[in-house]
Amino acid sequence: MKHILPLILLLVSWVNAQEKPSVQVIARSLPDKVLLRWAVDEPLAWKKSNEYGFLIEKSTISRNGEAVIPIERQQLVSAPLKPRPLAEWEVLAVSDQSAAVLAQALYGDSFITESPKNAMGKIYAVNDELEQRFTFALLAAEQNFEAAKLAGWAFEDTNVKPGEKYVYKIMVATPIETSLDIIEGSVFASPDLYEELPKPIGLAAVFADENVMLSWNFNLLQHVYTSYVIERSDDNNNFKQLNGVPIFNAQESNHSQEASLFYTDSIPNNTNFYYRIKGKTAFGETGPSTEPLLGKATKNLGFVPRIYKKEIPSENNAVLYWEFDKNGNDLIKGFEVRRANKEKGPFETVKTGLSVTERQTTVTDLKRINYYTVVALGKNGVESESYATMVQPIDSTPPAPPIGFHAIVDSTGIIKLSWTKNLEDDLGGYRIFQSNRPDMEFSELTNSTLRGETFVDTIPINNLNQKVHYKIVAEDLRYNRSGFSEILSVDKPDIVPPTSPLLNNYLVTKEGIQLSWNPSCSVDVSSHVVYRKMGNTPEMVWERLYESFTNNDSLYYDKTLKNPGLYNYTVIAKDSVGLESLPANPISIVWNGKILSGDDIKLQGAVNRELRFINLSWKVKSSDVIEFRLYRGVNSRQLKLYKTLAGNSKGFNDTDLEINTDYTYGLQLVLNGGLNSLIKEINLKY
Repeated sequence: MKHILPLILLLVSWVNAQEKPSVQVIARSLPDKVLLRWAVDEPLAWKKSNEYGFLIEKSTISRNGEAVIPIERQQLVSAPLKPRPLAEWEVLAVSDQSAAVLAQALYGDSFITESPKNAMGKIYAVNDELEQRFTFALLAAEQNFEAAKLAGWAFEDTNVKPGEKYVYKIMVATPIETSLDIIEGSVFASPDLYEELPKPIGLAAVFADENVMLSWNFNLLQHVYTSYVIERSDDNNNFKQLNGVPIFNAQESNHSQEASLFYTDSIPNNTNFYYRIKGKTAFGETGPSTEPLLGKATKNLGFVPRIYKKEIPSENNAVLYWEFDKNGNDLIKGFEVRRANKEKGPFETVKTGLSVTERQTTVTDLKRINYYTVVALGKNGVESESYATMVQPIDSTPPAPPIGFHAIVDSTGIIKLSWTKNLEDDLGGYRIFQSNRPDMEFSELTNSTLRGETFVDTIPINNLNQKVHYKIVAEDLRYNRSGFSEILSVDKPDIVPPTSPLLNNYLVTKEGIQLSWNPSCSVDVSSHVVYRKMGNTPEMVWERLYESFTNNDSLYYDKTLKNPGLYNYTVIAKDSVGLESLPANPISIVWNGKILSGDDIKLQGAVNRELRFINLSWKVKSSDVIEFRLYRGVNSRQLKLYKTLAGNSKGFNDTDLEINTDYTYGLQLVLNGGLNSLIKEINLKY
């Protein structure tokens, strides 16, 4: 059993708790201090901890955003905190019932409760006296922080500073010789974490005959407030507390955000009253009040109309028949008929002015589905309304075909279908159909009418069909079906890579290497990618060269080669979702470099007899020249290596000459990789 009170929630659930008892702690951070509350979560351990007392260790873990290293630790109490002597309880116990209950639980000779008759008695109906002391002591401590301090279960730390963050550790001062093991508790707090207390949420009032029922949400603020006080005023200025003791929830929490507390107050009719509530924390704080609610109780009519029959003579008209005790005729001024699209409304008035003696009426302008109520209008302003009755004319009109049909599919074959909701008032739901081909018969996936506008389907992804097709129909409450929606074709997730292409030929030229391949035979191929690697050493990596996006484009001319050597090529195929095939079997090709012909070398010479030199100049179609080798022959004698020049040279002046001599010059290029060009010759007479 668990209570919603923040600390009780953790403590009195000892039936389902862990095997070892433990200390449970909560904290409230204020700008100038930190408030602590704790207790042990098992009856016997709770009793022993009161005998041994509690120690408090405070650790400063950060200061102004910087971690404190090493962590600063200090003991906040010089001796274990234990319940104060009974004499010190007298003043507080006389003025507060919770303090008296707590003192009795700690010091009373006996603690036996009768069968539960009030709110406090409903918390636990247990026979064991220790469990009763334990339960009621914890509950009483929740209601009075000062009493919790007298019991040694609360502490105020005023030695706090802004910018500092602390961890408080509460432990039982268990003697070494005892075998009882109680797990210590800890909590984080800081003045920087201070938050103002909120107003209670969702206060509502229902005024009836000589009473009002108040309700408000407690679950949303159960981590803040342990109980509530209710105040009433007849002038919106002077409020008085109604409940002698704070109101709290004694039921097991169902974790619903809409859970509410209720309070009924008896009041005279026809008198205005204002109500407001305030929350109280486990640390003795009272939060701000809600805005006052105004209302007044009024006398009930005591007679209620009852629709007992309905007739539908045409598609647009209906006759309603109702009963109403004639003894109530003098209390009302007539009847109204109200209509809604749903049983719970909202209702709007469609017929007025019905006399006190009328017991039937005709309503028109029927929709596909209608809910009607008959309302008796009291002379005192109070209404008495019948239960709603449904009127549905004969309907053979189907809904419109659904629209907005789309799908989301993941890689595992789970497809989430969704569509736009139909607007028909009498919509019953939808039916889903599927087929592997759009031109074949569709089979229904839904065994019954589907409510809602989403549907999840799981499909096999390893068969040959690349698409799956869906369509839906809408169905009304009379089982009239719409036409089919447009067919939605969904691509299945592609997990199969394409087949590998095949390198089938190559051509080596002086400019580079030309490759050709047979494309992948997979139908969903989107491109082919060519890769190259130089040499066969493991450290060399494959380099992406080119991507072809059409199957007809199955050639690639690699003119990016610079150095002669061994080159390896392969090709992969990619499909539309990016899956890649295994690489084609690589081919290895030796490229000897770019061979220069005689036409690629332009060698010119000019004889200058006045200055006695021959000027040689050249231009070549290559940027990879490492050096130039200049050869010379005299009077038709064979060429011999004459000079070696740098690769960036553009010419040479030969001054070692003899008059009336024929000179033949030859120029040879040494390219990157050691490849030599042909020798380009020129003849000059000096």
